[in-house]
Amino acid sequence: MSAHPIFSKPVWQHFMHHEGVHELPLPALVAADQLLDELTRTKTVAPTSSDYAMWAQGAAAEDPGGWLDRLGIAAAVILPSETAKIAGARALLRPGSPRPEPALRTDTAEPDAPWDPCERLVAPRARKVSVHPWELPDPWQAALRRAAQGLPGKMTAAPARDILLRTREKLCQLAWSARQAGLAPDLTEAVVRQYLEDLETRLRARTLGIRWATLRATVEELYRFARYTGITSQDDRRYLMKRLSRYEFFEQGQDALKFSALLETGNTTLSVLDQADEILEQAAREKDLGTRHRLRNAGTILGLYSIVPLRNADAELILGETLLWESGTWVIDTPIRKTMAHSPEHLVVPLEPEFCRYVDAVVLGDFEPEHLPELRARAARSGRPLIVHPDGSRPSPTYIPRIFKERTGNSFTTTRTMLHTDQAISRGEVGTRDAMVMAHQTSPRTAQKYQEKRIRRVAINRVQDAAAARRAGLATPDLLAALRELNTEQEEQE
Repeated sequence: MSAHPIFSKPVWQHFMHHEGVHELPLPALVAADQLLDELTRTKTVAPTSSDYAMWAQGAAAEDPGGWLDRLGIAAAVILPSETAKIAGARALLRPGSPRPEPALRTDTAEPDAPWDPCERLVAPRARKVSVHPWELPDPWQAALRRAAQGLPGKMTAAPARDILLRTREKLCQLAWSARQAGLAPDLTEAVVRQYLEDLETRLRARTLGIRWATLRATVEELYRFARYTGITSQDDRRYLMKRLSRYEFFEQGQDALKFSALLETGNTTLSVLDQADEILEQAAREKDLGTRHRLRNAGTILGLYSIVPLRNADAELILGETLLWESGTWVIDTPIRKTMAHSPEHLVVPLEPEFCRYVDAVVLGDFEPEHLPELRARAARSGRPLIVHPDGSRPSPTYIPRIFKERTGNSFTTTRTMLHTDQAISRGEVGTRDAMVMAHQTSPRTAQKYQEKRIRRVAINRVQDAAAARRAGLATPDLLAALRELNTEQEEQE
């Protein structure tokens, strides 16, 4: 191809008198010619950096940055006033380059690959209250290896890998307690009792004290292993079941740490959404490109996951795979990989327009709003994670939970609790049921737990309101005003 067909076009007659136009390399001329065609097609009079970046992605999807570089060479000769905008367009492409690798999704419907849960490590870390897995009794190691292969046990199927790892660690702790007491590691009543007494002692020494949920989960793993192996006597299994029922009863009377954590921060779904909006507004004012990108990530994380409280394992949404643009809205369609689920179900949530904007904030980036429809379409075809680093690289699996924790003061796992609490208090049982759908929960016990929490919270509020009303009837208006002023001063001092 030569420059003659380009120079023969009528539009190029305006630039033939520019010095150096005939010395422009052919790739630069082609890029400039494509630009002039685009300006004519779109009837754009004053293109922005955002326009140039969009055109570059359309004209050279594989190398939009190179297209802009070639265009910049030509613009320096024929359109020098546009070189700054073209440079700005080059900067806009940085968050999406290099292109991140396609997401590696684990198909949990397939059996876990064989692995050795008792493999001896070359340089293992020292353990204080636990033995190493390869120090467990041989029958236990054999059972763990059998379960790791997905083979069924005497009374139950093989547990998922995550559960098996927890079971293994509980057995290692039990073996340590047994040896410390001069007992042979076993799942007999005497050994289990010794282990649980040691565990309770350690838990009571912690800052947060004993957590009955921890003890309940511990006995649950021991009971599961006893059923899987089938080598424990019926009396010993009955004892495990009795301790499990006891800890479940104690757990019901103790609020989970996630409830306490929410009370400490005072976070609600609405307050987190407000914080998300503030972060996005801050991003719009930020001058630094990288900081602006990170702020948009944070705002999207807070806004999106407070409404759709996904678990840590499912938090990474992939555009075009688990986050789709369909029928004019963003739709989350992702498998929910619960711990005990070998065949995960799909959570499908079409987002309301008010919440689509949190996804759009990342998809739009620094481009002008008029390009959002095309950017949505491109994003839906990209197959990349919704949340990426400023250089386009894929963040670690802990990135989203860490940002949520840093910004709100609560762990990512409290999103479900927060949504449940807000919905139960404001809308009662209907709110709880709706929150369960969003959190992909089906157990009636889950609904009962949150309803009980709501009843306690409402009861406390009523008692406090009644007490406040009685005090108001006994005090004069002047005294009430003085008390309010005193409370305000104390809060400011705190």
